[in-house]
Amino acid sequence: MHRIAARAIALVGCLAALALTGCATPGSGPDGDKDALNNAIATDHVAPIRGAIQTGALTPNSSISTPGYPDGAPLLAIAARVAALEVMRFLISAGADLNARTPVHETPLMLAAFFFDESEQGPQAFDRHEKAVRLLVTSGADLENYPGYYTPLAYAAYRGNERVVRYLIERGANVNSGAGRGGAYSNTPLMMAAIQGHESIVMLLLRAGADADIRILGGHNAAELAAKYNHRRLAQIIQCAQRQYGAAGPECRQILGSAR
Repeated sequence: MHRIAARAIALVGCLAALALTGCATPGSGPDGDKDALNNAIATDHVAPIRGAIQTGALTPNSSISTPGYPDGAPLLAIAARVAALEVMRFLISAGADLNARTPVHETPLMLAAFFFDESEQGPQAFDRHEKAVRLLVTSGADLENYPGYYTPLAYAAYRGNERVVRYLIERGANVNSGAGRGGAYSNTPLMMAAIQGHESIVMLLLRAGADADIRILGGHNAAELAAKYNHRRLAQIIQCAQRQYGAAGPECRQILGSAR
């Protein structure tokens, strides 16, 4: 999960209106422009973004350096990461590519599905990012990614964002994304939930048709990953869903029934 961990960096900088802080403002040089734009996105302050695009300093599909992506990431991806909804709406209305990828092939939808508001506790921590997910999907964002790469559903499953997992499944996301002929090139959503021990999400995925028999090429399947990370009950649940074991036995019927 190193790709995700390496990108799980909160935006830093000034958290008040740009005009009232010591932050750099557009026109103070390349670093100042970058900092001002990042701060505007972090505070969902759309005016500097709109102004830069209207003057031609940026396009809706520009990339800028930002924490976690020193080589640059698309404006819409940066906004999705922090659920800057007003900035997102403006960029989408201005024609931003809904599937513009970061250097490690993460889409805006993936970032919205993974991140959350660290200032909130419990399910409400996901509220703004769920709105960002819905905004992207209803605007036409792709539910999938390049073959063999992680997907929005995989990211949401790993994070434990049950509402987004359910929503993406309802919209038609592939519950076996990452898998190809002969195995998986990246962890499937079921594997991601298994690693983290998210039982309710595992059950959602299994009911939606997730294949418990898939394994990473040359590596583990979801039940083995759950066991590896000490989620023993979850390993039993997934094992009961595997074809080689089946759910016919009384033990599996009891496990699957109590997990519902």
